[in-house]
Amino acid sequence: MKLCRKLKGIREEKGLSQQRLSEMASLSRTGLRHIESGEISPTLYSLLKISAALETDLATLINDSNDTGT
Repeated sequence: MKLCRKLKGIREEKGLSQQRLSEMASLSRTGLRHIESGEISPTLYSLLKISAALETDLATLINDSNDTGT
């Protein structure tokens, strides 16, 4: 699964809006929107801030599995 879809999925599972997550991660909402849409690639620093705000391991965000167990 692509990072942008995984990030959006985790955010939505946690019931967070883009605005709220951007505040929690100290990122701009526009920047987060661009990351979620795949328009830009996040920096490692941004990924660390997002994973901390989501209380999710960084490996969970960046793991490129397609969730099929293979």
